[in-house]
Amino acid sequence: MGRFRLTLFVCGTTLAVWGARALAGEPPTAGGPLPMERLEFAGRPPLEGLIESEDRDWITMIQIRRPPGRPMYLVIRPIDRASVRSVVRLEPAQREALRRQIEAFRNRAAIEAGRMEAVRLEAAQADGNRYQRYRGRWFTLDSTADEAMTRRVIVRTEQIFTAYRQILPPRTAPQEPPRLVVLGSMASYQAFLGRLGVRMQNRACFLEEKNLVVAGSELERLVASTAKTNAQNEQLRGQLKALEDRLTARLRELAESLRKEQVPPAEVQRLMGLERGKFQHEAKNLRTQIDLSDGEAARVFRQSTRQTFARLGHESFHAYLENYVYPHARFDVPCWLNEGLAVMFEGGMLEGETLRVDAPNMAALKKIKADLARSEPLGLAKLLAAGPSAFLPADQAGVASADRYYAYAWGLAYWLTFQKRLLEGPSLQRYVERGNPAGVPAVRFQQLLAAPLESVEAQWRNYIVSLKCAP
Repeated sequence: MGRFRLTLFVCGTTLAVWGARALAGEPPTAGGPLPMERLEFAGRPPLEGLIESEDRDWITMIQIRRPPGRPMYLVIRPIDRASVRSVVRLEPAQREALRRQIEAFRNRAAIEAGRMEAVRLEAAQADGNRYQRYRGRWFTLDSTADEAMTRRVIVRTEQIFTAYRQILPPRTAPQEPPRLVVLGSMASYQAFLGRLGVRMQNRACFLEEKNLVVAGSELERLVASTAKTNAQNEQLRGQLKALEDRLTARLRELAESLRKEQVPPAEVQRLMGLERGKFQHEAKNLRTQIDLSDGEAARVFRQSTRQTFARLGHESFHAYLENYVYPHARFDVPCWLNEGLAVMFEGGMLEGETLRVDAPNMAALKKIKADLARSEPLGLAKLLAAGPSAFLPADQAGVASADRYYAYAWGLAYWLTFQKRLLEGPSLQRYVERGNPAGVPAVRFQQLLAAPLESVEAQWRNYIVSLKCAP
């Protein structure tokens, strides 16, 4: 069996990365803040966003709120100009770019739909499967999911690869881009791996020697379930419309009948109100059924697709690193770094044209904090020396240990990326060069940080402890 990389997943979000349109025409640095205009006040915090309009008395600002790990939202705030101490404005090009970003956020559904429509697919047959194939610059993707879902997966994967390039710019190019295979069921995933002689429980993997990412999913079941729910809801909507259509006629008939019976006007109004109330109660019940069904279907859809994108984003990072940054023939990327960075890309929130991955991974952060509070936490020396087996549980009993290593790998990679900014300079390349004379993992790492391991570990632990865990 060929060499392959196997991973587990700790879902979360990490770093803010721009898509096609970056402010002022250039992508910001990894994790850099979004340039915004600012209103400053005496005695209270400033407001940041885009000044929509202003006159002699008022300034109207579109305030941009980006809570860590939560979706962005906008607040329109009219501000009394007399309360503003100073105004910090953007340059025209930056201002226009920010305005486009806000419009993209407001119209993100239309933007994604447009991109999905623009994806060029072709029919292909390979591996005993019929695929819809996409040939991109950075990867090819074969999918057995339906066309709409395939287009959605491709658009998101392109955004994920953009995020990779912002964090670790490409340094080399392969003869052929990596191939990604997304299978619509776990049964087809296991069958696919079986034909390659690979057996594993994970739902996705990167087969390094084949330059192949394979991801299993429940997309086929999800599409079928969604179609069934939509059909049921269409029936309910039909019943609701028929009920609403009958109401006018029923009230007309009742009014005519009561008039013929010479029922007093006050009684007519009461009886008409009762009849209307019956219809409204029935209509409310139908609307509630539709809303609950739609809400549950949307929740299941988001959860299932989020899991698929997390798995695909994690394993595709391994492929990106191997193909475009540090191929193993020339570099020796430690397991902890490879896996820690991959965990950083598992999740993300789409904001118009921006894929946000800007918050600490809460599941991993909580796990590290709990472990650091134990009498024997995992030491960095042990993490630095860990090989693939530490991240690859041999059985169910080993899952907890692997999860622990994944959490620590994320924590160390996150610290190096955000706090130390070591991914932005040449020191990382020296660290992963295959000819690095410092063969002992801890010694190599000390050279990277130019500090003793004990000091580095103390800094890192203090940083992790300082990070806030979301409720």
